[in-house]
Amino acid sequence: MDCAGLNIIVAARNQADLQGRWLVLRGGGHHAVRLLKLTGLHRHLTAAT
Repeated sequence: MDCAGLNIIVAARNQADLQGRWLVLRGGGHHAVRLLKLTGLHRHLTAAT
């Protein structure tokens, strides 16, 4: 995943938040979870591996 992918995820999370919904990332694996932690996005997103 690159910065464009991260931007899409952040935009989807923001849209879900505006609608009072949750965004859960599924099937991203350990690399995606690591990237979320490195960028600090793990504080704002839920990842299910």
